[in-house]
Amino acid sequence: MTTSPTAQHVARRLTQNAGRYGAVLLRTYGIVLAFLVLVAVVAASSPEFATRTNIFNLFSQWAPAGIMAVAMTFVILAGGFDLSIASGFSLCAVTAAGVGRTEDPAVAFLAALGVGLAIGLVNGVLVEGARINPFITTVGTGFILNGIALVVTGNIAYVVDDPDFGTVGAGRWHGFPYSGMILIFSLVAGGLVLARTVYGQSIYAVGGNAEASRLSGIRVSTTVGSTYVWSGLSMGVAGIIAASQLNSAQANINPNIVFDVITIVVVGGTSLGGGIGAMWRTAVGLGIIAIISNAFSLANINPYYQDIVKGCIIVGALALDVYARRLAGRARTRPRAAAAPAHPDAPPGGGDRG
Repeated sequence: MTTSPTAQHVARRLTQNAGRYGAVLLRTYGIVLAFLVLVAVVAASSPEFATRTNIFNLFSQWAPAGIMAVAMTFVILAGGFDLSIASGFSLCAVTAAGVGRTEDPAVAFLAALGVGLAIGLVNGVLVEGARINPFITTVGTGFILNGIALVVTGNIAYVVDDPDFGTVGAGRWHGFPYSGMILIFSLVAGGLVLARTVYGQSIYAVGGNAEASRLSGIRVSTTVGSTYVWSGLSMGVAGIIAASQLNSAQANINPNIVFDVITIVVVGGTSLGGGIGAMWRTAVGLGIIAIISNAFSLANINPYYQDIVKGCIIVGALALDVYARRLAGRARTRPRAAAAPAHPDAPPGGGDRG
């Protein structure tokens, strides 16, 4: 019995489509698979990892970086970049602690948020108003903010005696930290804004093609500038949490946090080119980086090796991003009949959300 040419053609098309769907699913959700494998490996190698205390402590420890990663996702999706977050985070923490020494904690926290808002506005105006390259702009403002923090404090720690000051950062509800709740709320709210609002769609559009977005009526400068405002506010929230956890703050409180934030976003799969990514990816990236760091601590491995691992992860993630963009470019040049199936995260009207 012979197979007709039509049957062979159908079988070949089914095989090709199955392969394409498999490739799309792997490209889209492969990061989730990597996360699950990592959790299984670390849990099997260290019994302490899966304990309630350790998991809750991870939420508390990574809340500042995770909250700023939420805002950084907005900035990068819109085609921008913010390297001032470490210095801004430090200045906001110093502001909260400095005001908190003499004023009510609520006043101190509002002051920190005000400083963060001002930082975001300045960055947004310089990037979109003055049209200065975002890398140069935020590196420069980062130096300025770091200098302000050092001058104001004299590089001396501000210690807060009011026990209520530590409630936000160190307080817990049934053992779960308030800072972890703020982190979860930020991730969920950020994801909903990106996926369900016109503003979120505008961010994807601007990051994907700014000129086309401008021609379609989107206020590109306002959209991009607003993401820096969110970044500034996230510095304020993160600074409040850090100062509240320690009941103190000092200039240069955590200068390497900028690398943690960038690593979280990039590892999750958000493209540095803009227009591709999703908040759930940032959440998964946060989980991966937090677990890797925790695994090093539980295994009593020299923490300096963490920097080596993080550097390798960033380079690898960027290499994959470049490779994925090349594949996407080739797919767009193929005939329509041979095109791969739509990406599960693709926004209405085209594009790719990673």
